Amino acid sequence: MTDVFTLGETMVRLSPPAPQRLEEGGQLFMNAGGTESNVAANLARLGKKTLWFSRLPDNPLGHYILMELRQHGVDTSTVQLVQNERMGLYFIEYGSAPRGIRVWYDRAHSAASHMTPADVPYEKLAQSRWLHLTGITPALSATCAETARAALEHAQKHQIPVSFDVNYRALLWSPETCAAAIEPFCQVAHITFVALRDAMTLFHTSDNIHDALRDLQARWGGTVIITHGENGASAFDGKTISHAPAFPAEIVDRIGAGDAFVAGVLCRLLEDAPLDDALRFGTAMSALKLTLPGDIARITRAEVEDLIQGSGSALKR
Repeated sequence: MTDVFTLGETMVRLSPPAPQRLEEGGQLFMNAGGTESNVAANLARLGKKTLWFSRLPDNPLGHYILMELRQHGVDTSTVQLVQNERMGLYFIEYGSAPRGIRVWYDRAHSAASHMTPADVPYEKLAQSRWLHLTGITPALSATCAETARAALEHAQKHQIPVSFDVNYRALLWSPETCAAAIEPFCQVAHITFVALRDAMTLFHTSDNIHDALRDLQARWGGTVIITHGENGASAFDGKTISHAPAFPAEIVDRIGAGDAFVAGVLCRLLEDAPLDDALRFGTAMSALKLTLPGDIARITRAEVEDLIQGSGSALKR
C-alpha cells in the first residue's frame, strides 16, 4: 500500500551560479522542482512509500524528471509520457540582500497543465493511506482544477485522509481568485498548511498567529497548521494550540523548505505521533533543507533526529 499519493506539475528548474544574473548567460544548473513531487521525494527519503502522478513530455527533459524522482524512491509508474507537448520551466536568480531571489515561470500549456480527471489512476489512490494536494495545481488550468477536485472526491469516497497546502503563487493568480478556488479544499482537508502571509493575503486573518489559527480552524474545521518563518510553526486542531520553534540555519536555498516541512509533519502523523512532535520534525526538516541547494531535501532521517536531539553539529541550539 502507498503511504502518500500526490499529483501535480514538476518543472525543470534552471539557475545561474549565484550571484550571477540570468541576463549574463553562460552556465545554468538544472534541477527538478515541483511542490507535490518535492513532498513525495522527501517522504520517500524518510522511508515512506509515495506515488506521484502527472503528465510529462516524452523527451529528455521528461525522462530527467522521472529519473530524478525514482532516484529518491518515488513511485512514478503511473506518470503519463506524452508526445509533442512541452515541459514547464522555471528560472531562479539568486542574490544577496537587498536584491534577494527572483523567479520566472515558463510553464503555460505544459504537458502537466493538460491533466484531466480521466487521467488519474484512481485504483492507486484508493490503495493509499493519504492524499496530499496543493493550491498550485488548481491554478494551472481549468482541467487541472477539475482533476484535483476529482482526486479529492475519490479520497473522500474511500475515507482517505487529505492534506492540503495552500501554497499561494502570486505569479499564477490573484488573491481573490485563489481564495475562492481553494477554500472548498481547505474545508474538507484533515490537515491544511498555510503560511501566515498567505492567510493574511487570501483570507484576511490577523497577523497574530493564535487569532489566525482560531479563525481558520473555525472556518474550515480539521487541523490548521500555520508556518511563520523564523518564528517556526503553530497548529490548532480545535482543542489545543501546538507550537514548534524554528531551528537556526545558514540559508543556502529557501526553495523547497516549505515542502520539507510538510513532508516532516506528514511523516510523523503517518506514524501516529502527537501533533507537537510532528511540528518539531517538520521544522527540523525545513531547517536542514535551507542548508542545501535544489528543491528536494537530500537528507536522511538520522540527520533530522540528530538535529532534534541536539547533536546536529552545525545547527546546535
